Amino acid sequence: MTSTLIPPSDLKDLPTTELQSKFFQVASDVARMRRVCEALPMAEASLNNISNELAVRKYRTPKP
Repeated sequence: MTSTLIPPSDLKDLPTTELQSKFFQVASDVARMRRVCEALPMAEASLNNISNELAVRKYRTPKP
């Protein structure tokens, strides 16, 4: 886990499966690091950005 922010612009072109994988990896890292650090602003912001992009894709996908 790095302290680098993953901006929304870096997420737009990723396939959904890779985006989901990145979400679970960052979520796992945040959960692990919360045992040591109380505040993880960059990681939490990155997790929020990934979550928002997944939500946008979910609502943008046509329903059958």
